[in-house]
Amino acid sequence: MPKANGTLKAREFLFACEDRAMAQLPSSVPQPERKVMWTILQLHYGDPFVHFEIQPQVSRGQVELGLHFEGVLDKNEEWAQRIANLAAPIAGTLGPAWELEEWTASWRRLHRVFHFDRLTSVLASEVAEQYALLIGTLHPVVREGLEVIGQSKPHQPAPSTGTGGRRWQRQRARR
Repeated sequence: MPKANGTLKAREFLFACEDRAMAQLPSSVPQPERKVMWTILQLHYGDPFVHFEIQPQVSRGQVELGLHFEGVLDKNEEWAQRIANLAAPIAGTLGPAWELEEWTASWRRLHRVFHFDRLTSVLASEVAEQYALLIGTLHPVVREGLEVIGQSKPHQPAPSTGTGGRRWQRQRARR
């Protein structure tokens, strides 16, 4: 329930955005699969490493929204190139606030940021509208990409060659 001043908690905001965005999707766009990790919502179409993500970050005063590619580097590069090849029509539909970037050494994303002083219902409506537009616009690109590129797998580094025979694995950094 919102606080007296109309501020939503991060999870309330997240689920308000999800509900509103799903209600706005065109009927031609199937409902995606979902994964929730406290205040991160990821929606995908069969490959969880290629997902539409929303994350309110109260401490930073921003909501991140985007299409993320978090599989192995070569597949992430293919996805980023696919998006880059469609930059003009995508920007024409989504607008200039979106950026395709090398997010980490291997992950890529098309994203935008919403800045806020408080998480409100009005902001949730604005973010949900953009979330629905993002999914509706890029669902065909993702569907086709899954057929051409295939599904991603998480990055699995080689075993350590140090003494002790332990296998050290890099874990995904929490955002």
